[in-house]
Parts: sequence; structure tokens; C-alpha cells
Amino acid sequence: MLRSGGIQLLAATLALLVMTACGGGGKSTPSSGQLPTITQQPANQTVTVGQTATFNVTATGTGPLTYQWFGSGTAIAGATSSTYTTPATAVGNNNSQFTVTVTDTAGSTKSNPATLTVILSLPVITMQPASVNVCNNASATLSVTATNATSYQWSFNGSPIAGATSSSYFIASATTIDAGSYTVTVTNASGSVTSQAATVLVGTSITSNPASLSIAQGQTAAFSVAAAGGAPFSYQWYAIAPGSTTGVTIAGATLSTYTTPVEGISSNGSQYYVTLTDTCGKVLTSTSATLTVTLGNVPPTIITPPVGQTASIGSTPTLSVTAVGPPTLTYQWYRIPAGSITGTAISGATAASYTVPATNTTVSNDQDGYYVIVSNSYGQAASQPAILAIGTGIQITQQPVTVYVSAGGSATFSVTATSTLPLNYQWFEAAPGSSSFSAISGATGATYTQASTATTDSGSVFHVVVSNGSTASVTSSSASIFVGALTSIGSLCSGWLPLGNALPASSSCTIQLSAATNNQVGGIVWPNLISTGNLQLSFTFTTNDSTSPPADGFAMTLGDPSLGATITKIGSVGSGLGADGIPGVVFVFDDYRDVNDPPVPYIAVGRGETALWQSPYFNLNGNIPPLATAGTTVSHAYVVSIVQGKITVTMDGLQLFSGSVAVPPVAYLYFSASTGNFNEQTVISNLSVTVTAPSN
Repeated sequence: MLRSGGIQLLAATLALLVMTACGGGGKSTPSSGQLPTITQQPANQTVTVGQTATFNVTATGTGPLTYQWFGSGTAIAGATSSTYTTPATAVGNNNSQFTVTVTDTAGSTKSNPATLTVILSLPVITMQPASVNVCNNASATLSVTATNATSYQWSFNGSPIAGATSSSYFIASATTIDAGSYTVTVTNASGSVTSQAATVLVGTSITSNPASLSIAQGQTAAFSVAAAGGAPFSYQWYAIAPGSTTGVTIAGATLSTYTTPVEGISSNGSQYYVTLTDTCGKVLTSTSATLTVTLGNVPPTIITPPVGQTASIGSTPTLSVTAVGPPTLTYQWYRIPAGSITGTAISGATAASYTVPATNTTVSNDQDGYYVIVSNSYGQAASQPAILAIGTGIQITQQPVTVYVSAGGSATFSVTATSTLPLNYQWFEAAPGSSSFSAISGATGATYTQASTATTDSGSVFHVVVSNGSTASVTSSSASIFVGALTSIGSLCSGWLPLGNALPASSSCTIQLSAATNNQVGGIVWPNLISTGNLQLSFTFTTNDSTSPPADGFAMTLGDPSLGATITKIGSVGSGLGADGIPGVVFVFDDYRDVNDPPVPYIAVGRGETALWQSPYFNLNGNIPPLATAGTTVSHAYVVSIVQGKITVTMDGLQLFSGSVAVPPVAYLYFSASTGNFNEQTVISNLSVTVTAPSN
């Protein structure tokens, strides 16, 4: 007997047979299951040449599911999963179509086609066009090297040049109308990239004439000129005596800078100018600068500093200094032990010369440094340290110098050192803004050349470690590289970053660094690295709402990035003028006497590192008018000029001091001020900065 379920199954089977015999029920299917259903179709893909493309499909069905991918209708061997990744694409793969067939026990379903778009990557400029200086009517060629390029368009001062559509642009006979800024736009199907600007200078022009200067009798005067164009240049300085109109050649004055001898009142009204000859033979004459010499009391000026020596063990070398200034000059020599950074006064060493005793020329004294502070009633001048190389010690006699090149050009650094033993060298580099030095592979000679440069190299810092296998190694001074146009510094209207309590620039382009409030510290910093080879700054500081005594004054700092200066660095509250602790050279304008300070007010130049703050001040003038006075607004205009290691500082047109200073080759520029228990509002205004490359 059939159960009820069996009866139902038999009835259904008979009904199906009847329908089939009568032709009803539609076409036959391979199976009673469902065909696969694609729930997510493969999507179109766009890639650049050399990339791969991945297509995906999602499907359901009566498992198991199998897959077969097709490219332009042809089955792709091995492409049998729900995902397919192409090989690296080529231009010829553009517009290819990909489908996938999904199969289960019931049959197969084919996907919609997905299109592959293959595009070229943007052009890549591998060598930028380089700036050039050419003589009048000489030819010039600008070139660019790029990958993935299909077309070029050169522009002059922002406007396309008709017909200039190749990788090079040729100027057959350059004149002044060709001088300017050139760029090239490199294009392919994916888009365009524009090169950095290359400057074409035609002929030569004087960019900075010698500036008139007022000094006190007993000082020297420093004049300088800067030019752009057909370097290298040659120079000749001339002097016009007071009351005369005829210039007389100054023997030996053949550099871009000229420092006079010590001047007296008889030199008042002298004029100085320079002729400059470029590589084309063109001669240019600067304007004349007038020297004003007044009666006055000024700090000493060091004319001849002590120099480093090589000395045998047990010898007694003598160091000497030549300085001038109003009497009476006094002297104090200091010794910096090898491995230290600060000096200690030498008892009894109070003459213009100092003889090192034999007890201080032992092997352990190799690399000891000596400096002298020359003082009078109005200030002081400190020499740079003179290093003693004892026995087999190493003496660096010529330090590396900063290099200025056009983009794509080579840069060479060199050092000269002596020792009784063979010398070894290893050059190191720190990237722009970094304090981390890395050894340069293969740079193991007295000279290191970077074969090709880019603008991204600007501000890199280099030094060399010299060793001889016997004594401790010696590290040279740092030098930098600047590629292409130098970074300029804007006015106070915009671009400066405020630090601490400093306010943003006002509508009149002034900035308040500190308010007349207790425990303020404020500053501003220019956020880009600058060259310090030829640097001239003029600015005004104004103080008001001062207490009696006033607060701590203000400072200008050239922060050394290779020693850790950053755009967020600022000194502490209440002392140090907002600059104490910033590594680099600091110009101090002090009006509050802390412990160990000289009598205030004074202006001085020293180091910003805390361990070197006031230890020593290289130059100091204490014979100046007040910087801040209770109940009064006090304003003074300053000019700070740094020309290849020579500084000149003036206040209200009068030279305060001049001398040699070791500034970092590349720096961040800061202005800062602080208050403690006493107050004053400090405002900076009228800032103007000129940055040029030295042109000796």
C-alpha cells in the first residue's frame, strides 16, 4: 500500500509525462537547478602605464561556482577565480574589455563587459632648466629633460613663446629684452607639468651699491658692492679725498668688499666707489659712498686676530692680537681645552700677546683653543679662537666655503689641513633644515664634488672630518650649498610666523613682540632658510610703557639648523631676550642687567646656545643711548650688515662696531623679546632685508 506522500509523487510524475507528450511546459533545461546570478558586475578600471588592474565579480548559484575570465573575447589562461589581476599594463591595453563567465550545476551566466582604460602618467622633469648669465649679443640655450613627454611649450615672464615647442630653447643673440624668467610646460595625454623658473641675465648690473657710513674716529669702515650677471667679476676700489673730485686707486683693494684702515677726523667726507669688470669685459662703476668720521668713544676693533699654529710638544708658541680704539685698551686671554666649548681666563695673560707655557703643549693639549678679549671703557671685542695643533695634531688651514651654483651645476667643497702624519677625510651632509649629518659614500678626499645639483639641495650643510690615525679627529667648519635664486625675506606685512606672545602683523606692518606685561616671551621667525654670505638688514625697534628699570630688551638671531634651530624655537621667559638657547649667532639689544651682564644699555654679538650665552660676546658697545625709558616712547633704527664673515652694526646711522664673526652659512632669522618682573612693550617695524651671493 502506498503512503500518501508516495501517491502525491506518482501523481506529479504522471502529470509531467502528460504535459511533455502534449508539448506543454516550455523548453527543456539541463537541470532542475537555478542559473548563477551575478550580484556585482566587474567595474571599469583606469590605471597608468605600468600599473596592474584588478577586476572582481560576485555571484550566487548552486555551488560549486567556477569562473573563466575573457579579455576581448578570448579566454585568459589561468584566470579562473572571482578576481582577475592583469599583468603590468601598456598603452596598447587601452580600451580592452574584460568579461567573466560564472558556471554552476545549472549552467553559465556571462557578466557585463568592464573596460580597461590605460593612461600615461604625468610627465616627470628629471633635469630642470638652469639659469644662465650671458654677454650682450651672445647666444644662450635653455634645456629641460623629462620622461613621458609628448610636447613642450616655453614661456617668458609667464607668456608662451611662439614656436618654442622643443625640449630646448635657443636665444641666438641675447639683449636686455631677453633677460627675465623662463619656464617650460611639459605635456602628455594625462596632463602637464611646468618646470622651475630659470633666469636669463644679459650683461651685468650692480644690485647693491656701497652705502654711506658714519663712524667714530679710531674705527675702520667697511664698504661692499654686489652685482648680478656675467660672473666672475674683478674689482678695483677708489678713494676721493675730502674736498677733491678725483678718485685715486686703492692698492690691493680688489675684492667686492673694502675695509679702510683706522680712520681719524681728517678722513671725514672721504668718498669711496668701485669699478667692476665682468667676464664680457664690460666695466661698471658704482655710486660713491661718503664716510663721515666723528669724535666719539667707541669699543675696540680687532685689526689682526691671533691665528692657529702647529707646535711641537713642549714648545712655547706665542699668540698675538692687534687692536685699535680709544685708550686705554686692556687684554685678557682665555683657553678653551680640547673637547670643551667654553673658555677660562688665563691668570696674568693681560697683554697684546700671550706665550703658551710648555706645560700646556703636551699631547693632551692638542686642539686647545685660545682667544683674547680686548676692552676699553666703551665695550669690547673678542677674537675668534686660534687652535693649537700639538705634535702630530691636525691643523685646518683653509676651511670649506659655501658654494653658489645654478640648477644642474656641480658644487665643489675643499679643505686644507696639515699634520706630520698622513691624513684621512670623510665628508658629511645634513639635509636642508636638518641637524642629522650622514657620511657621504666615497667622499674621502680633501675635495668633494657633487656632480649635479637641484634647487632642493639649497640649504644643505657639509663638513669634513679630518683624521690621521693617531690623534683625535678634527671637524671642519660647516659650509652650505645654494642652488639657483636665493630665498628672499619679505616685509613684516605677511609670511612671518609668530612665536610665544608675539601678535600677528598689524595693518601698518608692525609686529608687537612683547606687551608691557610680566613674564612675556614673543618672537617671529622667517620660515625659510636663508643664505648669510651677504646679508643686510635694516629695522626699527620701539619700546614704550616701560617700568623702571625696564624689561629684558630684544634680540635678532641667525639660528643654525645644523645645530638644532627650528621654526618653533624660542628662548625662555624673563631673561635671555627670547633668544637664549637658540643655537647660532645672536645680536643682543639689552636694557636690563641680569647677573653677570655688562652694564646696560648695550648692544652685543654672541652665541645663542645657553652654554655660550655671553661667553664671550664677540663685540660689545656699552656707550649707547637708552633702549627703553619709563614713561617715554623710545625708537632707534638699526642696520646689521654681514659680508663674508665681516659684520657692521649701526644705530641711528652711527657705526657701533665692526669685526669678524663666524655666522652659520644657512640660517633661520628670528626677532624676539621678553619680560620678567619688569615690563616694556616692544614693537619691530620698517624691516627690510637684502640677501645676495658673495661675488669675489
